[in-house]
Amino acid sequence: MSLSLLPELWRLNKQQWASREQLETIRLAKLRRQVWRAWEYSPFSRERFEKAGFHPDQLESMEDLRGIPLLTRTDYIAAGEKAYCSDVDIEQCVWAKSSGSSGSPVRIPLTRRDKQHRVLKELRALLANGYRFTDKMMIIWVPRAFVDSRPMLHRLGLLRRRYATVFAPEPDQLAGISAYNPEVLYTYTSNFRILAEEILSGRREAPKPRILITSAELLDSGTRQLITKAFAVEPIDFYGSMEVGWIAWQCQERGAYHVNSDCVIVECLRDGEPVGPGEDGEFVITNLHSDAAPLIRYATGDTGRLTDEKCSCGRTLPLLAVLSGRMADYFVLPDGKRLSPYAVTSVLRDVPGMRRFQVVQEAELAIKVNVQATPQAPDAETVRKAVQRALSPAVSVDVEYMESLPREASGKFKIVKSMVAMDPTEAAEKVA
Repeated sequence: MSLSLLPELWRLNKQQWASREQLETIRLAKLRRQVWRAWEYSPFSRERFEKAGFHPDQLESMEDLRGIPLLTRTDYIAAGEKAYCSDVDIEQCVWAKSSGSSGSPVRIPLTRRDKQHRVLKELRALLANGYRFTDKMMIIWVPRAFVDSRPMLHRLGLLRRRYATVFAPEPDQLAGISAYNPEVLYTYTSNFRILAEEILSGRREAPKPRILITSAELLDSGTRQLITKAFAVEPIDFYGSMEVGWIAWQCQERGAYHVNSDCVIVECLRDGEPVGPGEDGEFVITNLHSDAAPLIRYATGDTGRLTDEKCSCGRTLPLLAVLSGRMADYFVLPDGKRLSPYAVTSVLRDVPGMRRFQVVQEAELAIKVNVQATPQAPDAETVRKAVQRALSPAVSVDVEYMESLPREASGKFKIVKSMVAMDPTEAAEKVA
């Protein structure tokens, strides 16, 4: 980050306390700009608008956004360069690439301003959680996401960051954390859980970061408790995607998530229609800072609930109450409906002796459970009965014991994998 961006960070920081009316004015102005840019410069976006009978002149309120059809990742990938804006030199852009955990990796070009705004959103969320510019941050992630350091700022003792690979053995990761002694530790939710298990086994002393940031995967209550017990600090969860950047984040109250509503628009839909506060639906995102490749009404495949409640911290940003997971990870039932995978994982975590496991749905009535082999590991019949109790006695359950459970190419450790694939837009209509 350049020091010249500090005035813009100040403005962004101030906006989290703005009135709802002020936020709506900011959002509508940014939305109109993005829609007009898409119409003028992105051939793919213009085709979408025209096919739906939509023209940017029709955008008089936020509700008019629904005149634009949903954008799936499949449609975006198929559009290729037609999705990009012709007034942007794509050769000068940096690229954000999704992990492809949904089966379809997406590449998004970012202008310098697009990238800077992502950094500013992150800094606002960090500052809200007690971050100081002089803090050291350690990020344990997949190597392709490492960012070049800023040696000048580092020499001044500012914005210091060190990257480490998530593929390193857990003892090496913990040793690296202790050696660097960061105030802020940031990694995948699943990696935090694995590190917490290593600490609680008694084999390693816990590092002492002041702030723990989880991201990229669902943070369930059991994992939150485990991390808190191991590190003696309760984690703070950030929600975002590589396509859009940070979407919402918890503050120090660690309750609902503050939506970056002055930077993104979050809709919660079921069957293509908005649901009310507190109702489950799929999140559809419009990025208000995406000049190289407009993302307007992008179906994320993520599910959860919005709320009209207010946070006790006093911020006026709207709240996202619950993150339920990704549609791609839901179990597909024989009637075509989907069931949250955490109905199964919560049961397995209660099985005595269970340490680390992975649940794979290989077919509608076929589940495989990979269990890390330890002296305390439960027997196969106990595991089988637990899964059938959560799903159905008709489900076939195969249990395999493994010395270690592999990570994905993205660096995540997926506790749940469903091989019964479905397009996220279609899946949103079939949530059990």
